Amino acid sequence: MLLSTIMMRCVEPFEPEAQEYDQTLVVDGLFTDSDMPSRVTLSRSFGFDEDVPSFVSGAMVIIEDDLGGSITLEEVIDGIYETDPSVYRGEAGVSYRLLVATPDGQRYESSWGFLQASPPIEKLDFEFIEIEQNDPTERPIRGAQVTLDTRDTEGGATYFSWDYEEIYEFELPHAPRIRVEFGSPPGRGSDFIFDIPNEEYEGLRCYKTEKSKSLLIASTENLSESVIQDFKINFIDNTTPRLFLRYSILVNQYAISKEYYDNLRKIFEVNQTTGSLFDPIPNEIFGNITNVTNEGSPVLGYFGVAGVSQKRIFINREDAPRGFAAERGPSCELETIPLNFRNLFDRVERGPFVLTDYQRDLLFGNPIGYILTMPICASCAVSDATNKKPDFW
Repeated sequence: MLLSTIMMRCVEPFEPEAQEYDQTLVVDGLFTDSDMPSRVTLSRSFGFDEDVPSFVSGAMVIIEDDLGGSITLEEVIDGIYETDPSVYRGEAGVSYRLLVATPDGQRYESSWGFLQASPPIEKLDFEFIEIEQNDPTERPIRGAQVTLDTRDTEGGATYFSWDYEEIYEFELPHAPRIRVEFGSPPGRGSDFIFDIPNEEYEGLRCYKTEKSKSLLIASTENLSESVIQDFKINFIDNTTPRLFLRYSILVNQYAISKEYYDNLRKIFEVNQTTGSLFDPIPNEIFGNITNVTNEGSPVLGYFGVAGVSQKRIFINREDAPRGFAAERGPSCELETIPLNFRNLFDRVERGPFVLTDYQRDLLFGNPIGYILTMPICASCAVSDATNKKPDFW
């Protein structure tokens, strides 16, 4: 016991000392032949003890091609610049580069990137599977595995990356049918309860859109033909509402250059570290941007050029195997309180609750109380969703 105590006292937390640093420009851009806007994000590197970067606003951002054409991007949000694809978009077989002039007088440019056309996605499919957990006492995780096949018969595309957008439909358990307007002060006779009109009723159905956060890349460099089969795009488990009613995934496939692929692979390797003593030491990953005003000044990030192709699939509730169950949506308890405006004010305006409906007596249906729930169970917007069904749904 004495030896154990001595050894425990020898273990002390280590807090690294972050040295002073210069805020470096970080460029994140991808220009494609898609009919959607291409985006370039400009920000600054940030310190060890900071949470978010500062974005570079008011810059001049230009994409030019090797045929003499160019476009100046519009700043849509601080530090985020976009093209207008109806005016200028990528074209296969043409090379492009990025030019940036920041408000502090610095000019930057990227190397030229050749736009390689992306072959169509040959197959986008799904299969319901079970994944065993590391702990054998835990039940397997059930869900749908989305996979992709692609093939370039022309032989030009060798390096690929993918991202996706998923939209799913779920249900609110307690969409409000009434709302309250309190007087000043509340509970003095000028408070009113209103029925929510049918045209304003949000309903029970919500549609939520989420972008992929995974880095998905692959290469056919060492294969006899440019074919990728059963590449895993996304696994959707049953612990969320994604598979309860209807789920859709739109996959974007990018044909990228070897240089861009190598840059993404380095980022992937750094992100795969587990925090052990034997992991590679994280460091800056420099891309294809240079500071032409101050040569040798470091710049982080990459401006990529890629051809893009897309494919969408749906997974419906009836596609799931027998016995498969997914979460319906958010889960909240209901609370009932007496018909008292002061009490209602405390719960709704000062507390975390939302008024949903009346509690009624069983004999005549007269109101005898108020029914409350949590906001996440009463509004699509609280979950960053909408009640507007997508046009393609």
